[in-house]
Amino acid sequence: MTDTSATVFNRIHTSADVEKYTLVDGVRAAISHPQKAPFPFTSLVASANLGQFFDGSVLLEIQVSNGLLWSPFFKLGFVSESFQQSFPDQSNDWGIVKIDELVLKKPMRYYRLRVRMKGKVPLLSFGVSGACASTNYNETIAAQLPSGSFEADVWPISQKEQDTPDNMRICSPVSLCMALNALGRPIVLSQVLQNVYDPASDIFGNWFFNTAYASQQGLDVHFWRFNALSELADYCTPHALVAASIAYGENELPGAPQPKTEGHFVLIRGWKDGQILVADPAAETASEVLRAYDATLFARAWLKNKQGSAYTIQKR
Repeated sequence: MTDTSATVFNRIHTSADVEKYTLVDGVRAAISHPQKAPFPFTSLVASANLGQFFDGSVLLEIQVSNGLLWSPFFKLGFVSESFQQSFPDQSNDWGIVKIDELVLKKPMRYYRLRVRMKGKVPLLSFGVSGACASTNYNETIAAQLPSGSFEADVWPISQKEQDTPDNMRICSPVSLCMALNALGRPIVLSQVLQNVYDPASDIFGNWFFNTAYASQQGLDVHFWRFNALSELADYCTPHALVAASIAYGENELPGAPQPKTEGHFVLIRGWKDGQILVADPAAETASEVLRAYDATLFARAWLKNKQGSAYTIQKR
């Protein structure tokens, strides 16, 4: 039976989903079988889970269908061993790419991937996450914590302490850096910043670039949408962490270093006693980064206001 209340879905695609391969002028292209979503969606975000020893380039494209016609392919991101690029200006009658998200003008039910590769590309998988514009939100279900408690050991980093004029814009790579270090992939923040920066859009939070870079460090990394805090039981463990995108209004998240934000990243490091434990990079100093937020209020900021958008970072 289809869950008619669902507003988000996640899929992992591997070589098993490829319908055909082509090779033209040294560029390999893989096109997936048409994929039917569990419900009509209005947006799609994709993520690249690459292997170590990446020494080539990858261009990811996606097209959608209403069951009768297929749209043109939309470019969602290009990464190489030394460069990355987004393609935001692609508006047509079907939709528009807003930096790293395909936003559609009408709900669609099918999508298909095309991956163009050149050089040595140890491609493991791609993630696709879809969402519809529904405002369905059941707080009782969404805010239910997993049983028991869990707390990961995270070395805190404050974005405000970084010697860069961009220190107010780097919450995404700072959260990712803390996750990599906590999961046994020690790395300096400056290296993360360099490899996730999106020059076309002048941001550090491009979903595609952050997942592609982190996965090259030997971890499985995907963009993911969560429906409930209880799902953290599978993604916030001794072997995995979640970096969550949150938004909240004036004083809607007591104890947060920012009184309000339209978009911010925190690293979820566990839960206990009705609270979500986080590493919030917006703190003034590293000693103030580790915090705890009320689970119900955090669920609103993350699951309701940002449709559960997150990076999942897992050991292979």
